[in-house]
Amino acid sequence: MTEASPIETRLGYVTAWRTWRVWSSVGGLSLHSVAAAPALGEWLPLRPMEARCGYREMRPPACECESCPGNDNKCGIYAYREAPSTVTHAMGVVGRVALWGTVIEHATGYRGQFAYPIDVAYGHCTWCGSAERPKLLPFEASVALAPGQGEGWVEWVCREHERAALARLRSLETGKPSQRWAGRPGIEIAPAIAETYSVEVGSP
Repeated sequence: MTEASPIETRLGYVTAWRTWRVWSSVGGLSLHSVAAAPALGEWLPLRPMEARCGYREMRPPACECESCPGNDNKCGIYAYREAPSTVTHAMGVVGRVALWGTVIEHATGYRGQFAYPIDVAYGHCTWCGSAERPKLLPFEASVALAPGQGEGWVEWVCREHERAALARLRSLETGKPSQRWAGRPGIEIAPAIAETYSVEVGSP
């Protein structure tokens, strides 16, 4: 994102698109920022996510920004102007998000001070295309691979790649207690995420 220009939002919000990883545990499903450390990246239900500068928390600090986000740094909660067709990081689900507070506009999206999900709209398949060009899928056409016991990141695939993806996950458990990975239709998992965050399942 380049050519930043600030947008001050005080009485409303900016609607944009972003991606989340999905964590499965005994406590249920939770959304996490894909580019943040797990301890910093969890989105809590019914609480706005506030931008934090992880670099300032390093010892010694690797950033001296005074505001997050700001024109002199890269901090903030990132979101796309449109549903992403190309990303350079792993992701789980795609949906819309509300950004408010200080929002800085870029060529392809925004950086915001506060954010909360509006809906979840797509799964995707990491086996179709490539990591840089994932195939977005409506939840009806996606499968969520999640551990039946224990905890772990939910992996999303299309129905065609479900068997191969499950075989790979199970092969990584060699010598470890089985997590009993299983596939469930994405259309069953999406409402569980939406209920946790009191948001909608969006229509592509």
